[in-house]
Amino acid sequence: MPVIGGMRRDLILRRNFPAAAAFIFMISGNCNDGKVLGAVIRLGRAFLPLLAVALTSCSSSETVEKQTKLAGSTAQAAVMVADAWLSDAAPSRYASSALQSFAEILADADQQLQSATPSDPARRDAVSRAVGRLSNAANQAASAVRTKQHAQASQAQQELRAAQADLVKAYSEYFGPQ
Repeated sequence: MPVIGGMRRDLILRRNFPAAAAFIFMISGNCNDGKVLGAVIRLGRAFLPLLAVALTSCSSSETVEKQTKLAGSTAQAAVMVADAWLSDAAPSRYASSALQSFAEILADADQQLQSATPSDPARRDAVSRAVGRLSNAANQAASAVRTKQHAQASQAQQELRAAQADLVKAYSEYFGPQ
């Protein structure tokens, strides 16, 4: 079984993809850059269709819960990657690719949320707005990293954190007492 950063690849794949991707991006720079980047991109592209298939069989509240949790963990991974890049611990190519993948995962989560038909659309829309905000912030961070703009990357990271707080609030209102 192939080993990545001291962990078996099948264990990484069973866990939440954003955390695994963030782990892979934190691998020291003496690895073959092209191989690591290619592996992460393949993981991301393979993960999205599987997630879509798995979530189509869920009820609306299950969909909202799963997408919210996915968005929360993906956003945290994006914050970690942005933080690593801002502290020069992650190469720009890795960080921008990871952030772009995270933005795509968040955009997909937002689409899944919007297609859910909950009993309270207003609460679902609040969750969806927070996830959309996370996706936009991840896109901004990816763009800033790609163009090596530290100030904009820092702003995008702050936006990610603020949108995470909005997501937590929207989630608690969605699943809290009516």
